[in-house]
Amino acid sequence: MQFQREFIDRVRREVPIESYISRFVPLQKRGKNMVGLCPFHQEKSPSFNVSLDKQFYHCFGCKASGDIFQFVMSYERVDFQRAKEILSEYSGIPIQEKGREEQERTELLYKVNRKALQFYLDMMRSPQGIPAREYLGSRGLGEELQKSFQLGFAPAGFQNLIPKVFSSKEEIKAAIEVGLVRESEKGREPYDFFRERIMFPVLDLSGRVIAFSGRILGPGKEAKYVNSPASSIFDKGRTFYHLYQAKESIQKSRTAVLVEGYLDVIGLVSKGIDNVVASMGTAVTENHIRNMKKFADRFLLLLDGDSAGRKGALHGAELCLKEGLECSVVMLPEGKDPFDLSKTLGRQELQKLLESAVPASSFVVDELLEKTDSRALPEKKRKALDNLYQFLRGFNRDSDREFFLGLGARQLGISMDAVLRDYKGGGAKFPPAGSDNKVKPGGRKSGPTAAETCERKLIALLIRMNPLFSFSEEISSMEFLDPKSAFLWDFLYTRYVSEEEISPASVLSSEIPGEFKEAIAPFLLEDSEMSREDAAKVFGLLTKQQKIFVNDERMKELDRDSTLDQLEKLTRLAYYRTEKEKLLAHIRDAGSALG
Repeated sequence: MQFQREFIDRVRREVPIESYISRFVPLQKRGKNMVGLCPFHQEKSPSFNVSLDKQFYHCFGCKASGDIFQFVMSYERVDFQRAKEILSEYSGIPIQEKGREEQERTELLYKVNRKALQFYLDMMRSPQGIPAREYLGSRGLGEELQKSFQLGFAPAGFQNLIPKVFSSKEEIKAAIEVGLVRESEKGREPYDFFRERIMFPVLDLSGRVIAFSGRILGPGKEAKYVNSPASSIFDKGRTFYHLYQAKESIQKSRTAVLVEGYLDVIGLVSKGIDNVVASMGTAVTENHIRNMKKFADRFLLLLDGDSAGRKGALHGAELCLKEGLECSVVMLPEGKDPFDLSKTLGRQELQKLLESAVPASSFVVDELLEKTDSRALPEKKRKALDNLYQFLRGFNRDSDREFFLGLGARQLGISMDAVLRDYKGGGAKFPPAGSDNKVKPGGRKSGPTAAETCERKLIALLIRMNPLFSFSEEISSMEFLDPKSAFLWDFLYTRYVSEEEISPASVLSSEIPGEFKEAIAPFLLEDSEMSREDAAKVFGLLTKQQKIFVNDERMKELDRDSTLDQLEKLTRLAYYRTEKEKLLAHIRDAGSALG
């Protein structure tokens, strides 16, 4: 029986996206793309691009992008199931609903996950599991907690599951499908995907094992966590860790607490905070929020106080507000996470901390305005308002927009009438479709900065040319200046280590939030016809250019720092200038191919 993945792949392979879209949008050839007026917003000059070789669309005006399935869902305003039916009717490619054979196949997927879990549990209790037990013990997770959360251990070696756990070809094939073992590209025997990792089982709402997340023992160069890949029984863009165990407590309190990590969940549960969940190594998505609305009326975000935590809180709060789910935020002190606090605070103290949460609306406005208040200079107020205006583009209701504009006006000490007139008059300086993104008087450049462009070109090259992941160690140590590029790198690296597909279409149709797709889509439309050697040269030049931007940023910070001794400041500035000259000399010698 045909599986959903096979149907999706066949449609993408056999149905040219431009032929389908041209039924609704007149398209004209322009180089390797086709262009037309965007069907998702009104415009006079065409900014809607369809990539012929990469099979995705992107609008430079409203930023809509995706593959053929996303186009059907957005244009027809239907869910994914109906989009499949529409494309099946159009293409003649059949969708076969679950029959007895597929039901048996699905049960086999659950079975191999269940058998793998028992193996990992046995390994945790064996002599091979001593390092894992000692590590968990050093983190305050004793035997009782290990058993309660069914923590297992995947031992070292590539050949454990097949000879010891899976007894038939059917089970091996199912294990490959759920990502427990991987097929070798060199024609050898399939090998274990999870090795030398503490294993966290992920359960569906019926308590069945649908996936695993494996954590390395202590620090290391590898990814700290790797997850099972997507399968017909696991979608990490919809799945919460611990929701099966927490759903009764969440339904009773009508409140769910979201944390970042699995250990954060375990730490809070150990102190009696049962209504806690974590997302599966990805940013919270609209689907996460919509699923949670079935159980809770309120989402409480309890996140680390570092830069990444604040960005995660802002994104999660924004989604909750747009989806109509009440939300509050607790930001912890920098350097602390919920697991750390669970080891030092009792239940009542933790409960008091949760009760100190601020409404998401207040948190969002404070973050967007960057702590700007009525005493700030006009330039800073203008920038703060532009941030707020950009944020409000995602809201459909005028009442929501006016509520946030009112909060911003009060904080900045500006009359609501003035802010409302400015917003309705295009105060955020949004460019019309097809504009050239030039800086207007009193405004700011609306497109990405030079540093953002450089980093997004790097990311786009990785997506288009997967062999460039051989530079992954260098990229992991990179100090990204663009938060969106940093997020995209984390997302791509997780896919890379999980051996999931990385291509323009797969990234733009993935579960990542729309803002990140908007950031990278224009760079995926660029000409990609180059050899692997040329791509590596361009990639190397881009990494050096990125280091120059980081150097420039460090020099700006030094100029602004009034606490440093003047001699020390001059010494550091001289060092950064020297490093910059070396990088520029290398770029000049190699011949810039940055375009």
